[in-house]
Amino acid sequence: MKSMTGFAEESTKYNDLEFRCLIRSLNSRFLEINIKTPSFLKNSEGWIRDMIQAKILRGKIDIDLYLHSHQDNTLVLSESFIKQVLRNEKTLRKKGLTLAPSSFTSLFEINESFKKSNNISDRNLKALVNKSLSSLINTRVKEGKVIKKDLQGCITKMQTRIKKIKKMEKSNFDQIVKKFKRYKKELNLEGKEINISEVFSNLNKSDINEEVVRFTAHLNHVKSLMGSKGVVGKKLDFYSQELLREVNTMSSKALISDIKNECVELKSQIERIKEHSQNVE
Repeated sequence: MKSMTGFAEESTKYNDLEFRCLIRSLNSRFLEINIKTPSFLKNSEGWIRDMIQAKILRGKIDIDLYLHSHQDNTLVLSESFIKQVLRNEKTLRKKGLTLAPSSFTSLFEINESFKKSNNISDRNLKALVNKSLSSLINTRVKEGKVIKKDLQGCITKMQTRIKKIKKMEKSNFDQIVKKFKRYKKELNLEGKEINISEVFSNLNKSDINEEVVRFTAHLNHVKSLMGSKGVVGKKLDFYSQELLREVNTMSSKALISDIKNECVELKSQIERIKEHSQNVE
């Protein structure tokens, strides 16, 4: 189980340049990918998207690739670069060309152009993106473990409460029978013909056994999802809706206040599961 939220930032140096890859991951119903790169790396967006799709199944992914330079070095020209420029100028003068003295501004512009022309290789860029994705996935896995632990706690509490409701089923049914006998007496139905099918139909309207059975089955499915791989968030969301439907029916049909109270507690745990389903892959 993985969370959909995470953050990672990795960097690599290439030809005295530092490339950085920053990735943010947020909740989303589907897989959404937004890629930001410098203009000279636009051709790489295709394989970057493919790499993300191969590793991540759900979430909003924002990936930002950029060149990073320290402020102190922004206006610094390396000694080797200056020597290279002077050698080139000397060679050109020997060939008869008349050159004006190079200004700092012109040297800086040449230097920046030189840097941009030495782009990072695809191999090194792929290694950087792959490393960043691995770091992101690690953070999603760590948070996923925390969510999984809380979900398991919710399941345990729900199992305890549904067992209590199961034990109160007989008392609830006895209450139904008592209610029917009281109505029969108050309506003076003794010795009169009674529509048996209608009686059973009304008795069934207060019987919660079917809801308890279905609720238990749904809860077992949720428990099995804890160990499954792949996308589980959407399934968790579906089962949380089914669990809530059964609890609402139980609460409306039950005649015992203790069952209704347990249903309120079950709803609280179901809401937590529903919230977690929005945060896991």
